[in-house]
Amino acid sequence: MPIANIKNLSIETEQRLHAVIKKKKKKDRYEFLRNTYLIASLLLLLGFFAFLNFAEIEASFDPFSTFANIIVNPFYLIIMALIALFFVYHNYYQKKLKKEKDKLNAVRIEVIDYLDDSKNMNLQEQVALIKKVMKEEYDINLYVKNK
Repeated sequence: MPIANIKNLSIETEQRLHAVIKKKKKKDRYEFLRNTYLIASLLLLLGFFAFLNFAEIEASFDPFSTFANIIVNPFYLIIMALIALFFVYHNYYQKKLKKEKDKLNAVRIEVIDYLDDSKNMNLQEQVALIKKVMKEEYDINLYVKNK
């Protein structure tokens, strides 16, 4: 049951709930992008090491010649630059995710305070239903402030 199906909600209440849902979706998107770039960079790194091991089999026992081959070959440098770029994107989305988690927590606490301290009697009767719907439908916990 989405939020729109709950009857007698004020516009302010709906706006606050939609703000929490919007922040949650944004946090989930950043988390997905962070995980995607981490997995892609690790797979590319694993593939690069495997390729180095199989392509340069005669030089794989000498680390200095392997390093020299990496520096000389532009293909290897491009792969290393891609790996570094993916790690930079992972770090970027990690920072964005941390900021978004803090914003989500602040908005969530604001909504919890609004629902618990509301003077509207129609809303007080529906607080339990609102919290249940937000937990089941959107995986947003409005029962407790600390997460």
